[in-house]
Amino acid sequence: MPAQYQALSTNDPETETDPQLQSQIKQLHADPRFNRLAPSLWKRIALLLVTAFLFWAAFQLKPQRSQPKIIHADRYSKDFKYRPAASPVITERLKDGVVRVRGAYF
Repeated sequence: MPAQYQALSTNDPETETDPQLQSQIKQLHADPRFNRLAPSLWKRIALLLVTAFLFWAAFQLKPQRSQPKIIHADRYSKDFKYRPAASPVITERLKDGVVRVRGAYF
């Protein structure tokens, strides 16, 4: 046999009968500090546009992190071809941002 469910009341019977609580609720609704109007539509749109602009500006001002162009890289230097541990890696960044690699480059 299926159970018979009944909807519960959302009103608290204690609050309906307490006159002091009713007066406090009326004061709360009458207080303008707690009943603020929603901001106007143009203010909301302006806030969204400013936020979108700031995100766009942050990504535009971020330095581009691309892999630098490497001019030259050998696995082992010619002097230490058979001793790779003695073959150092020398990198230098040129004025135009290009990285020159000499020595044992992995």
